[in-house]
Amino acid sequence: MSSAANITEDLCKICDGRIECAPTAILLISLVHTLYGHIGPEPDYFGKNKAQLMGVNKKSENSDNTENNYKPFVKYKTPVGAQKGSDDQLISHDKELEYDFVIVGGGTAGCVVASRLSENRKWRVLVVEAGPEEPKMALIPGLTSEFRGSSMDWQYSMRPKKGFCQNRFKLGCEVVQGRVLGGTSSINDMAYMRGSPADYDEWMLNGNDGWSFSQLLPYFKYSEGNYDKDIAKNKFFHSTQGPLDVGRYPYVDDNVDVLLSAFNELGYNYTDINGRNQLGFMRIQTMSYFGERVSAYTAFIDPIRKLRSNIVIETEALVTKILFEDSQGSTRVVGVDYIKNGTKIRVKAKKEVILCAGAINTPKLLMQSGVGPKDYLEFLNIKVYNDLPVGGNFHDHLSVCLPVVKLSKTATTSKFSEKLKDISSYYSKGTGPLSANFQVVAFMETTLSDVLGTPDIEMRFRGHDSNMYYDKIDMCVSLLTPKSRGQVILNATDPVFGKPLIYPNFLKEKSDEKKLLEGVHEVVKLFDTEVFRTAAVEFDPRPILNNECKNYEKVSEGFWACIVKHFSSPLHNYVGTCKMGPSKDPESVVDHNLRVYGISNLRVVDASIIPKITRGSTAAPVIMIAEKASDLIKTTWY
Repeated sequence: MSSAANITEDLCKICDGRIECAPTAILLISLVHTLYGHIGPEPDYFGKNKAQLMGVNKKSENSDNTENNYKPFVKYKTPVGAQKGSDDQLISHDKELEYDFVIVGGGTAGCVVASRLSENRKWRVLVVEAGPEEPKMALIPGLTSEFRGSSMDWQYSMRPKKGFCQNRFKLGCEVVQGRVLGGTSSINDMAYMRGSPADYDEWMLNGNDGWSFSQLLPYFKYSEGNYDKDIAKNKFFHSTQGPLDVGRYPYVDDNVDVLLSAFNELGYNYTDINGRNQLGFMRIQTMSYFGERVSAYTAFIDPIRKLRSNIVIETEALVTKILFEDSQGSTRVVGVDYIKNGTKIRVKAKKEVILCAGAINTPKLLMQSGVGPKDYLEFLNIKVYNDLPVGGNFHDHLSVCLPVVKLSKTATTSKFSEKLKDISSYYSKGTGPLSANFQVVAFMETTLSDVLGTPDIEMRFRGHDSNMYYDKIDMCVSLLTPKSRGQVILNATDPVFGKPLIYPNFLKEKSDEKKLLEGVHEVVKLFDTEVFRTAAVEFDPRPILNNECKNYEKVSEGFWACIVKHFSSPLHNYVGTCKMGPSKDPESVVDHNLRVYGISNLRVVDASIIPKITRGSTAAPVIMIAEKASDLIKTTWY
């Protein structure tokens, strides 16, 4: 294929709605590219040294057979003043490669921690991020769905299994994890949801002192800069002073009003889901500012980056190993190795290494460095520094998205000339379809709820295939309180550079499927409302019947169970793989101060520490965790 054709294909990937890529669509996306730049190519960590850096006997990255052919490459860029010796002894004494804190991952949590720690000008802080700088295009809410699978995403997938994600069976469930400065907060749906107070109170009741909702609310407020007057007037729950802008999108299409009115007709209460009562519906609060995404990077790092000489950010740099030192029967962390521009670099951490790589890459890095399940690590010939259940307790909100809401009167499909105007209005005023994402969310409590008065089902709605121009809506029912637990393990063929193996075990617990089915039955009641009838909104089952589900009686439990198996997918709120808990809990990896058990000077600060997932998107809880962790770290070292 010619290079021109390749460019056309790349442009097609972000055509709105993935429509047939007509010349007009190419023109539109070319205009967006001209105004906002491009998403760059895949990061190249290895340059011309790929074979050496990855080990000459390495097999395919995606292979998961049990042969262990990994041979580490130990030739280092030796900084001035470094000691030469064995791989484990080569630790730099060059002051330029010594930092007080080394933060692995410049994502949602990493940006917050880096910003807060660098407030102390005496501390030198290094952030090592595997992805590129955040591109300007990432700030456009209407293009959110197009960043999945791009170079800003790790492009992982879950192990295929019958019973869930069946419409992607051969590929396994899709995984979305940000690989960009800002992390997943740069590519997610931007929803600001704290979860229920009961979530955090349960963490504390299970032995995590200091993590009750009343103790954590000040950290939520410390970040929050809420500019929505209706919401911000509740001073008990909200703040207007924090660096993280929180508000609602400036653009509201007709379908938002239709959906809100329909929930009202069904008897749901309009509520602030981040306030006293989460049950009900609302027009979503988002991490945005008047039509632009606000990521952890844009909120916490961008404003201070040029003002503080004590913070260093290395992008497109892949951490391969945490460095440990055994002395007098104890183990402490001394630094990390990372690869950038074809060179392996070693840096020393005088105070702490802080892992902020997320619920998949943090356990991966711990395990490949020698902290994890002893039997498996020994099988892979990895020296074990501590035997901990790293990678277990993996869970997420499983969602069932059905493209069954057919629109006629309120379809937002537009002609080419209108789309041109939309781009122009977004560029000049920050308004129009490009300035918004999904907006309507509702929370319900099932009959199987564990905690009275708290939700276990979330319902959200998005334009089918496009946030901007659509004539069909996906209705998504998500399980907020899953009992099923999975696992993340190292790729045995190539533990360091191979993609980790993710076994989600969704729907393993029967109650999970029952709650989802109850949620599906509830959401389809919208079609019985007068509001839907007046707006000529119809239920169109054809898109969900292109499989064996068509053989079931249409209203039977068997039919809906089949639909759940086919149309389920993760909501990309992965948590739990480095569980926070007391030492007596056999599943715990970190204590209530987020320190890894049995290892000095090593902390985990990201979604992996969450013992039990919160009721809602996890971006806001992760920022809160990073705020609290920053305080814990400051208290330790002041």
